[in-house]
Amino acid sequence: MEQLKMKIISLLAGTGSFNVYLSAALKILFIIIFWRIVNAVLNKVINNFFKLSPRLRMDEKKSNTLSGLMKSIIRYTIYIIMAISVLNVLNIPTQSILAAAGLGGLAIGFGAQNLVKDVISGFFILFEDQYAVGDYVSIGSATGNVEDIGLRITKIRAFNGDLHIIPNGEIKTVINHSRGNSLAIIDISIAYEADADKAISILKDIGNSFYENNRDRVIEPPEVLGIISFGESDAKIRMIMKTASLKHWSVEREMRKIIKEAFRKENIEVPYPRRVYISRPDKE
Repeated sequence: MEQLKMKIISLLAGTGSFNVYLSAALKILFIIIFWRIVNAVLNKVINNFFKLSPRLRMDEKKSNTLSGLMKSIIRYTIYIIMAISVLNVLNIPTQSILAAAGLGGLAIGFGAQNLVKDVISGFFILFEDQYAVGDYVSIGSATGNVEDIGLRITKIRAFNGDLHIIPNGEIKTVINHSRGNSLAIIDISIAYEADADKAISILKDIGNSFYENNRDRVIEPPEVLGIISFGESDAKIRMIMKTASLKHWSVEREMRKIIKEAFRKENIEVPYPRRVYISRPDKE
């Protein structure tokens, strides 16, 4: 019984400390909620601002890139302000921490080299307009659409859905497939027994007809280069068509289907593996 009384007295004596901890926890919670709301409001303001991109004479890709960058900068700035505010609530002097950080800067400098390299590289990527959000690019082994460009990383979404996150400092060579026109390359194989001149004539007619009906995608009339190689059982004919940016894949698919149907109607024989067996009579 006496021990229970002592515990109650000690608990009551520590009520002040408990109130201090509770007050600090509530202040930290308020800081986190407040700055998260600020972040959400600023992101909404940025989105609404860049919706005016046509009036600002800025294309959609450029506005998406700048929008993502500004959101990234605001996010990092808010994190820093939150951290300083929380330290102040905990009565931890931030000035001494900043001084210690200055003294320890040399010690962590080597560890932060990659971070600084990523940020500087990200700045030059944006400054030189190497690529923008929505562009289809190849960076190293990653190929896909650029989803986000930050000061430190670039995010690329591959065709199969994989998300590649690449530090900007590791980006050495960029192939931007979205800048300028594309080239559709259609290779068609015919059997050696087929009439090559007739096949080439059919391809020219099909290509010109497709160009006339799809000028929104095809920039110039197609060109049939002729036979470019011979295989075991086929001769390969190549047709090229200059298309609008990234439209070459759809053009190639449609043209192959049209060519297949045209060759079937005109009895242009397609190749297939053949074997010739020579039978010799057994000697008696």
